[in-house]
Amino acid sequence: MATILSQYSTTGFYKAPVSKGLMGCMFLTCTALNVPLLAHLRKYLICKLPDVFLKGEIWRIASAKISFVDTKDLVCGSLLIYYFRVFERRYGSHKFASFLVASQVITTVLEVLTILVLQWFAVDLHSGGFLPPGPYGVIFPLFVNYLFDIPRVAQTSVLGIPITGKTLTYLLGLQVCSTSAATAISAFAGIVAGIFYRYNILYVQQVPWVPGWLARGARATLARLLASPPPPEGPAGATLELQRQEQIEMWEQEMMMNRAREMRNRPGANGAVHPFMQNFIGRRQNNPAHPNPPPTEEQVQTLVEMGFDRQRVINALQTCNNDVNTATHLLLQES
Repeated sequence: MATILSQYSTTGFYKAPVSKGLMGCMFLTCTALNVPLLAHLRKYLICKLPDVFLKGEIWRIASAKISFVDTKDLVCGSLLIYYFRVFERRYGSHKFASFLVASQVITTVLEVLTILVLQWFAVDLHSGGFLPPGPYGVIFPLFVNYLFDIPRVAQTSVLGIPITGKTLTYLLGLQVCSTSAATAISAFAGIVAGIFYRYNILYVQQVPWVPGWLARGARATLARLLASPPPPEGPAGATLELQRQEQIEMWEQEMMMNRAREMRNRPGANGAVHPFMQNFIGRRQNNPAHPNPPPTEEQVQTLVEMGFDRQRVINALQTCNNDVNTATHLLLQES
């Protein structure tokens, strides 16, 4: 586990106390449930629908979402929380916590409705109506923001399938949701919940999921306990700076052989532009009759938030015909 996390340890949990606390709680609860002395507590993760309504045990719907039972889901889910901590730095801890609470509530409601509807049509995908235990509602909604907000930087392809720095994250999510049909439904409900929150459907963003007084109290107490020191190299960059570092580190680890071949083809010094980019730049410079249109402010801001200098971003976008993915690749090569 530590080995896997080390490749993303550029800034650790700096300015991400909610992610740190959530990840710690996931480990503590799952570990406690696997200790023989506390194994009897597993019964509180059992939630069978519609029995909980008939017996007046609606609280089981919430208790079922406290912890994963499968160690595989725990490890993969914790890695995903660690990767997604970039959103806490971007939104702020209060807004990020509100997002997590809202998405968990919406996901759970959708899960319950799905089970009841399937039972109405005599379709059993949940082994008799059991709600899958685990906080799927705080993990899979973040995939929506991950898809739209984190730039896709192509690295290589295998059998025509593009492999990017985001591929590993998607594979981890697939690993968590592929346990059974029930967990796949929970994951899909989480994605729908993420869409609800992102586009403010039914005005869910206006609901005070985490009241201000509670956020201030947590900031004065828990935030200090969960605070992490800044990295030795300096404070973390805003928003997507960490993502830029992750792309570089993942490239070096996963694509080492391909990178070695590229290095042999490079003319010399570090920071040299990739041969493909040299050809691309050459074609643009040799065709001055068709100048590129200026890049939009949204394109510039996307790359500036990754930590690149604004003027370098504008130059890269102009060179790459305002293609954000290609400009990102060029900026990474020049770093």
